Amino acid sequence: MKKNRWLISLILGLAAFSLVTPTFASTSPQEATVKEILDNPDSYDQREVKVAGKAVNLKLKVSKKGNAYTTFSLMDKDYKTLKVFMWGHQDVRDGDRIEVTGTFRKVKYVGRYKFYNEIEAERIEKLK
Repeated sequence: MKKNRWLISLILGLAAFSLVTPTFASTSPQEATVKEILDNPDSYDQREVKVAGKAVNLKLKVSKKGNAYTTFSLMDKDYKTLKVFMWGHQDVRDGDRIEVTGTFRKVKYVGRYKFYNEIEAERIEKLK
């Protein structure tokens, strides 16, 4: 009887672990270029991406609710750009070469506003 309880407990434990494990598994962001994303926005929509380029048109702003955020365009060598949004004021300057990791959205709705081809950044790293 004890052996059966132990076996049932083990099976239930493994089943529970297999249900929880995928939520902890980390997936790597897909590396892409600005051009690749702009040429195939449907392929990258709602996906985590990692993209390098130059920060241009940088703006540090504060929302009406008092939340700081940063916006800029990420420009490639052919002057193609993607918009980037990130919460908080970031230590980035116009002209910095950076790598952005975040979620790309072909279309993003915020209240009555509509944004196209934007990355909501989770991380920004300066490149040398």
